[in-house]
Amino acid sequence: MIRNIIFDYGSVLIRTDCRRVYAPLFGSWEKADWFRTNIVEPEWIERLDRGDDYGECIAAQQAKYPDYAGAIALYDSRYTDFLVGEMPGMYRLLSQLRAEGYHLYGLSNYSHKIYDIQATASIFRLIEGQVISSDVHITKPNSLIYKHLLNRYALRADECLFIDDRKVNTDAAEAVGIRAMVFPDIPFTRRQILEGVSKEYSDTTTPEPLAEFEKRLWKVLR
Repeated sequence: MIRNIIFDYGSVLIRTDCRRVYAPLFGSWEKADWFRTNIVEPEWIERLDRGDDYGECIAAQQAKYPDYAGAIALYDSRYTDFLVGEMPGMYRLLSQLRAEGYHLYGLSNYSHKIYDIQATASIFRLIEGQVISSDVHITKPNSLIYKHLLNRYALRADECLFIDDRKVNTDAAEAVGIRAMVFPDIPFTRRQILEGVSKEYSDTTTPEPLAEFEKRLWKVLR
């Protein structure tokens, strides 16, 4: 029986986008998109998420791309401005889940900047406990970070459901015995959370009661 639901943060509970800061700086969305694709490298983000020294990571990227040193610095000084907002409908859904008796946890690859984001986003008040990759210096999909969460909060893997927007991370959760499902990452549309379980809703449609949602969830998980 599922008692605990574990959420990834980015593109599941919240949405961030550095382009909302860089587009005004560069003068166009296209140039901001180029910067995000070519300068904000996955390997660099991996270092930040792993908890490497943030200042050193910024300096290393500035040395690699000196023409963009000022823009790279904004990844530190204006990080909270990257926050677009909570994913539509998710605060209501988490509130419903808590009312139904589920325990809610977070497991996210994130630098220490997540704490600045959490200070401004009310949805995190619904989370009972969390593991952030930069705190433990382990990133998903390494199995150790899932086990760390289970151990920290004395959770049984078979009583947990993990929601993430990347299949590689849900596969890793399942490998340690946690049931997992991929969040349908479609920005700014209102839909229930579980792909293959819940139907899509328009902005004017009331979500089905949690009891019905739960029945349909169990049917898929069997």
